[in-house]
Amino acid sequence: MNDVVKKQLEKIEKKEKKYLSKKENRLYCKKKAVEEMIEQKVPEKVKQAIEKAFFKGFLVLLEKGTSVIEKTYDKEKILWQHQFYENRFEQNRKNRQFQKIVKNANQCNRINIAITAVEGGVLGVLGIGLPDIPLFLAIILKGIYQTALQYGFDYNDKREQIYILRLIRAAMIEQKQKVALNILVEETAMCIEKEIAVPYNFEEEVKQTSQLLSHAMLTAKMIQGVPVIGVAGSGYNAVVYHTILKYCNIKYKKRYLQKKNKE
Repeated sequence: MNDVVKKQLEKIEKKEKKYLSKKENRLYCKKKAVEEMIEQKVPEKVKQAIEKAFFKGFLVLLEKGTSVIEKTYDKEKILWQHQFYENRFEQNRKNRQFQKIVKNANQCNRINIAITAVEGGVLGVLGIGLPDIPLFLAIILKGIYQTALQYGFDYNDKREQIYILRLIRAAMIEQKQKVALNILVEETAMCIEKEIAVPYNFEEEVKQTSQLLSHAMLTAKMIQGVPVIGVAGSGYNAVVYHTILKYCNIKYKKRYLQKKNKE
């Protein structure tokens, strides 16, 4: 195994382990208690409406919206960049060439975080909560798609879509449940790599992801729907985006390095 690949793989595995073993501090526990208190006061119809908005948003975007999302970035340029730095990395296996791939992925995410903050802020001022959910999901998927491309993975494959849904769940689930869901993510990646079937029910995967994400954002969406305090709630959009893409970056980088390790 090349020393650069070995060192980078060890580094990302260490980062992943630290991410999964992170402790829920006192501040987090207090915040969670407040959110649960607010959520208990939310009418069941409102909860169902938010979950339904996430479910429909995911279904439409994953089944019909990929081409629309792709219009918001230069897919061919990203593929070209990946191939260019991939070839240079293949030739000499220098850390500098690998870092170019990582840098491009991180740059895309920084831009998208800024977009989510602006999008959330504007909609928060207007007092809009539910209507912006499909737009927010599109930005999340855009970030994941760009990350996948930067590391050479095709997100159009149905198995990769299931992988993406599981990535989102693993990123947003409570810390104590992350290890178990991370194992599912790893198993999914292994099936894709070995080109074997990934057991799944597409609508059930979308439903589970929608339930988890809508639950995580319920308090923020309720705050964002009130014009007076909308801006404060809107900042959570960027937090959620960062949370999801942080985990996605770890997993796609790890998959890329594992692939290089086998070559």
